[in-house]
Amino acid sequence: MEFILYYQKGTRSQRVRWLLEELGLNYKLELINLFKGDGFSREHLQRHPLGQLPVLMINGRPMFESGAIVHWLADRYPEKGFSPALNTDLRCDFNQWMYFSVTSLEMPAWEIILHSKIIPKKDAVKEIIPFANKNLLQVFDVLEKEVSNKRYMLGDKFSAVDIMVGYILMWFPEYLSDFPQLQKYTGHLKQRPAYIRSIDGN
Repeated sequence: MEFILYYQKGTRSQRVRWLLEELGLNYKLELINLFKGDGFSREHLQRHPLGQLPVLMINGRPMFESGAIVHWLADRYPEKGFSPALNTDLRCDFNQWMYFSVTSLEMPAWEIILHSKIIPKKDAVKEIIPFANKNLLQVFDVLEKEVSNKRYMLGDKFSAVDIMVGYILMWFPEYLSDFPQLQKYTGHLKQRPAYIRSIDGN
């Protein structure tokens, strides 16, 4: 299959690149600078109707939404073992945490980033940040318990869930000092050769 990943470092496209590296797939990287308005070019809007990232071109067909792409890739290559089989109990946990990552975890995390670092000060709503921060810490408490005595979210075996969850946790290194299990967990993730390759260079 031919894969082209439209990508900008520091965006959710990092998740897709990480899994492509874990899978050992050949892919082409096309850099998009959202801050310079590249997302709203006519060409990119044909790939993603909102002008966002990531987009993965799969044999010429665009697919967007990082969670959906990661989920699809993990299932597309079952022999790689990054998603449990459909008829297993572990698949219930896999689906649960995949959705948790883009709802309960990512929502407050994104609100904090958006209103503290991205939106211009005159437009940012600072009152949102304490509420989002409280919610995020509650989610971190849940994850702290979940990874206690486990190397990865589903046990001793790395899966696509770890990409989805770990990517967001790495947004907040300053929080992790209060969560020793999450600190240890993200430490394992950062040591993975595929993760290191995915953040190298562009």
